[in-house]
Amino acid sequence: MKVAIYQIADSGDAATNIAKAYDAIVNTDADFFALPEFFSIPGGDFRKPYTLQSCLEETALPAYDMLKRASLQFKGYIIGGSILEREGDCYYNTCFVFKGGEQVTAYRKIKITREEVELQICPGKDTVTFETPFGRVGLMICADCIYWKMVDAVCEGSKYVFLPVSLTDPNHPPFTGHPVSDTIARKFGATVIKITRVGTFNGAVLSSRSAVTTPTGTLWEAPDAEEHLALVEI
Repeated sequence: MKVAIYQIADSGDAATNIAKAYDAIVNTDADFFALPEFFSIPGGDFRKPYTLQSCLEETALPAYDMLKRASLQFKGYIIGGSILEREGDCYYNTCFVFKGGEQVTAYRKIKITREEVELQICPGKDTVTFETPFGRVGLMICADCIYWKMVDAVCEGSKYVFLPVSLTDPNHPPFTGHPVSDTIARKFGATVIKITRVGTFNGAVLSSRSAVTTPTGTLWEAPDAEEHLALVEI
């Protein structure tokens, strides 16, 4: 199975971020293409002059349309990182999955961060896994992975777990390696595909790295916190 991981660098412009993702997807041959959390939002946060509604209109709806269009040309599954979604009065941090021009499933982030709570983003309620010819796939977004009751629900029986992350706060405690992915992979016998975005936040460089972690250790990781499009055989 071949997975394309796009550790995308923020361009500072939503339309450019979306166009970069589209070009990468349609020019890649793989079984899965994975993007990071909030990949279309400039800065990876809401500290631009956005309301939630303007952020939805300017960064999320165009990104959703792009993912759907790209899935008509890309043969595999697109794991759409995450974008903002609205239903009724609630806005969610949502990972959409597409294949062949159709939405396969969608996962709304459950364990939202303090920043998201302050922005009045709503938490999702339901965990999501789905079946593919390669085995069951589980979805989590960023902070979900440190809540073990949720991890158990998603990862038990999943062969692959996609984990789009953003790490928009450069004050995140420092760490080395991929300790959470390592623990999940060993406990559940799953392969964890972590996809992060890179760039700056209030002038500080974000330093997270994407990685593929198997039960026996790290299969691949990005060499640095620059933009990379990697094809990983699993």
